[in-house]
Amino acid sequence: MKLKTILAGAMALGITSSAMAQTTEITITGATAFRQATMQAIYDAYISVGALGTSFNVCHDFTGNNLSQLIASNKAVFSGTFPGITGTTVIRTAFNGSTEGLNAIAGNNNPSFLTVGALGTPGAVIQGGITSPTQTLRPKFSFSDVYQSTSPVDNVVLNPVGASAVGVVTFTMIANEGAPADLTNVTIQQARQLWTSGIQPLSLFTGDPTDTTWVLATGRNDGSGTRAAYLTEWTYGVANLVNQYIATASGTSGNEITALTLVPANGIGSGNFTTSGTSNASTLWGNTAAGNGGYSSSSALRTIMGLASSSVDVYNGVDNSPDAENIPVLLMTWLSTADARNAVTAGGKLLSYNGVGVTPIAASGSYLNSGFNEADFKKIANGAYSAWSYQHLYYHGSLSGNENTWYTAMKNTWLPGGLATTSNGLELGDMAVTRPDDGFPIVAPLL
Repeated sequence: MKLKTILAGAMALGITSSAMAQTTEITITGATAFRQATMQAIYDAYISVGALGTSFNVCHDFTGNNLSQLIASNKAVFSGTFPGITGTTVIRTAFNGSTEGLNAIAGNNNPSFLTVGALGTPGAVIQGGITSPTQTLRPKFSFSDVYQSTSPVDNVVLNPVGASAVGVVTFTMIANEGAPADLTNVTIQQARQLWTSGIQPLSLFTGDPTDTTWVLATGRNDGSGTRAAYLTEWTYGVANLVNQYIATASGTSGNEITALTLVPANGIGSGNFTTSGTSNASTLWGNTAAGNGGYSSSSALRTIMGLASSSVDVYNGVDNSPDAENIPVLLMTWLSTADARNAVTAGGKLLSYNGVGVTPIAASGSYLNSGFNEADFKKIANGAYSAWSYQHLYYHGSLSGNENTWYTAMKNTWLPGGLATTSNGLELGDMAVTRPDDGFPIVAPLL
């Protein structure tokens, strides 16, 4: 009996140890426009259990060892105790754009994630600048600025169907540093024309015939939900070709843009208009034509909008010789208000959209921690300002018990807190209006 008791106790101890030693892995991809709220939410959840360096550790691929740089990173790995989940929870992120994220969780294009081995020696600091080791795999979850129906991803039904929204991401039109005082507003018609041709005179936006400076369209590739959001908002057609410019690989010097090119076919070129690589191509809708590509990251686009462009060589994405040399130009794009806030700090200029403007500010001191003053908050919440879309959290297949615990906690607790801290958008409960799909008219309840 004693032997049986000892064996039974040993078995029970083994089961308990196994339960305590279990590891839950969460892999997340998708929207770069929502990553600040996402990363803040994950960080807050771990911190609620215990201090960094004791209950969890984290590293990321951006430069710097602090929280502001962590939440701006593209890749990160967390490991430690997540509230409500027994054992160790490892969360790995690789933000690659909303539409590309949906493509990834549908099993069509696996992104690269940092592994737990990237954490190195556990410490009490956030480790930045970590780019290896990595592992390519199909992620489970993806954030998206748009519904699955707005994407070309139709080979897999992604969940949850009809109830995927977890917040609202807000956007704004913005010009780069050096924009003149009389450039203040962009209408849908002006945006459609600029993105159709790629170049328009400044007079189109100011009404002053003496404003002959070229305005060039810039933006994201078609893996981006931000791009899908602006093309649907303008009723342009999310799969239609655009003409966008991008800074060349050697096209910046200090605080100045020195060379811009229409994004070459397949995202790359040769000679003077070489860009940073195939990541700039637009491939999901099946057209890699020159001009149709764009930035693969909102952080890169945000940086460009904080640079001046007073003397620029402009290339057409096909020829090595510039179409124009040493001319002043302006860039215009559409950014999340969180990214735009950083671009404005660097010198960019916010523009009103269809005659209505909002000014993103830091959460501290803003109305309901929204990142806006009360008047701007109400423009968004009540429907006067339409540059917003729902932020969704999709997954493929079914969820395990621990995955469901994580998903439910993120949706109901941690993401609302992350939004309030980072001013990355509004909570669902803030909105007094709705829209049935991306770019659709905003609907207000009848009183």
